[in-house]
Amino acid sequence: MALLQKDETVSASTEVRASPDEIYALVSDVTRIPQWSPETARVEWLAPDRFRAWNRRRLGRWRTTARVVEAEPGRRFAFVVQAMGGDWTRWTWDIEPVGGMTRLTETCQMCVPLPLGALAFERLFLFVWDRRTDLQRNIALSVDRIRGIVEAGVQA
Repeated sequence: MALLQKDETVSASTEVRASPDEIYALVSDVTRIPQWSPETARVEWLAPDRFRAWNRRRLGRWRTTARVVEAEPGRRFAFVVQAMGGDWTRWTWDIEPVGGMTRLTETCQMCVPLPLGALAFERLFLFVWDRRTDLQRNIALSVDRIRGIVEAGVQA
């Protein structure tokens, strides 16, 4: 099986019955990531553009630090997860109006080739044998959960 390579991306999109600003308000509040992420348990801000996340999945537990790299209200929010001394992954939420709805696209881009140590951790502790497929499934689940959260808030 091929490892995830540097600059490889995985993404998923959904149409949301909400304004771009409503979607941006949710995805840019990183403390709410545990509401939609299958792996993130807790997030706290460290500075206006940096935060720490505590993640868990099956037997695995890990902590990451991230830096916000784009914050364009109603259009795009992105951060880079830093691990093992450098940029690891870039997470981006693109928001665009489409025919009375809003399309939300979540993308994860690898900033480095997936190291063998990370592959071993994923297999031994997360029970993930195909990270690309697993990541695709998780991102699709995340955008569906974001849609549900935003639409429930709009209707409330």
